[in-house]
Amino acid sequence: MRFVSWISQNNDLCLNKVREIVSNPDEADDLYQSVVEQLLRKPDKIDKVTDKEKYYFFIRVIRNNYFSKTSPYHYQYRKPSEKNIQVKEDILEQIEDEEYNEEQPSMEWIKNELQHLDWFSRDLFLLWLELNTISNVSRQTQIPLNSVSRYINKIKKELKKRWDTR
Repeated sequence: MRFVSWISQNNDLCLNKVREIVSNPDEADDLYQSVVEQLLRKPDKIDKVTDKEKYYFFIRVIRNNYFSKTSPYHYQYRKPSEKNIQVKEDILEQIEDEEYNEEQPSMEWIKNELQHLDWFSRDLFLLWLELNTISNVSRQTQIPLNSVSRYINKIKKELKKRWDTR
């Protein structure tokens, strides 16, 4: 019997077994659907198994997906949720909302601060602002790409430091 037919006939049995294996009932349905999808994508593997052994094969795949940290189920469902942090609602109520207002330096301020740097840094940075990319600056000045990148980053850090200490 093909897996599609077999899973249709044994859907309730398999789903109940998944719910027994999984500690969190919310995860059971996701795990079940994930494994069925995996097996439907590779019918040649499970169709070779006899009908009596399909149930055990299915359970083995369920267990492997649930307990393994390298399974498709883990990467699709668990890993993204590991990065989420749960915050208690009462803590959120204690925190007052403040409007986020990040001040950004104006072009006038940047050009004024560049006057305090050496001519090379000033001209290179202005050229970078004009051409928009490090590679364009490198092509036009014949300065190696890595060097241009290093100089621009150094100038940015200097400007940021001056902005923070104003």
